[in-house]
Amino acid sequence: MQPSIYISNIILSNFRSHEKFTINSNSKNIVLFGKNGVGKTNILESISLLSPGRGLRNAKNEEIINKNINTDYGLSANLQFDNNSIKIKKTYFRDETKKSNLFIDDEKSKTADLLNFLRVIWVTPVMEKIMLQSNSERRNFFDRLIFNIEKKHLKAFTAYNKFTKERLHILKSNASDSAWLEQIEKKIAVCAYEIIEYRQAAISKINTNLSLISLPFNSCIIELNYEDTLKITSDIGEFTFDYENTLFKNRRIDKETNRTLVGPNKVEVKMWKLDDRSIEAKYCSTGEQKSILISIILSVAQIIKNSDFAKPPIILIDEAMAHLDQHHREALVDELSKLNTQSWYTGVSKEIFDHLSQDTIFFEVKNS
Repeated sequence: MQPSIYISNIILSNFRSHEKFTINSNSKNIVLFGKNGVGKTNILESISLLSPGRGLRNAKNEEIINKNINTDYGLSANLQFDNNSIKIKKTYFRDETKKSNLFIDDEKSKTADLLNFLRVIWVTPVMEKIMLQSNSERRNFFDRLIFNIEKKHLKAFTAYNKFTKERLHILKSNASDSAWLEQIEKKIAVCAYEIIEYRQAAISKINTNLSLISLPFNSCIIELNYEDTLKITSDIGEFTFDYENTLFKNRRIDKETNRTLVGPNKVEVKMWKLDDRSIEAKYCSTGEQKSILISIILSVAQIIKNSDFAKPPIILIDEAMAHLDQHHREALVDELSKLNTQSWYTGVSKEIFDHLSQDTIFFEVKNS
């Protein structure tokens, strides 16, 4: 049985280590196996770029181009869902324009438009240390997941960044316009409210799902802590009034530091062990931390499927199976199967995927 949403074909040109690469992938499970360094993760990275942002490596366009070719790169994929199909094409030109383009069914589009058609989430070895990484990295990790749950969060986030940059530009100019600044700060305050509201709503849903996670997976409780200025205690009007005043008072110091001192990115992200709120997840064992990460991904995938979007996300799992015992591997595959989506796996050995169903394509990746 085919999944409810899947990528049926990918074509890469001058993408990372792949000068030319094509794979037909109309199956539920796609296993990319081969020696280290042959470009398995590069293929997953290309799929991750079918979502807004810089993908699973957070790479700039110029970093993705095949170093042996040192010219433009192209990515093309066919997406199948609900008896429909669309073609997504991304290109980047390394000439003086350094222009990147996205086309959906040959129409020029914005990256945010991708969320109208598919959601992509992933697990990588780097993410397994999310509990130990900096607070900003944890915040970025959850923001990306929330973009997939609520696409309005991405819109608010993008607008907030745009307006804060504009405000700093005005502050640093010699002829600051107070009326203009007030209007910009009003817009910043509205975006900040929306970001905090969308975060809180999504984290509440994730925590509810995490409380239902069953063995063998471990779970956690996620907590967002804002300073008093950014706590939503009433309606948007009171919040924006207070935050606009904060922005007004901080104009001089924001100008001097070239950053917005107080904003929604100033949030402390804590993760607690589910059955013991006195223990942070960063103090759990390595095995528990990996299990918690998978629980979070599974919970978010279920929320996306049950949302108004009504389709599960495409799942990318880079080398994660090698770090799980057989019991966890089988449980993970079982949970992903319930989602009825397409899952992409990478690994050095084909044997660690023996427990997958018959609805699996095994593709050996070799040096281009």
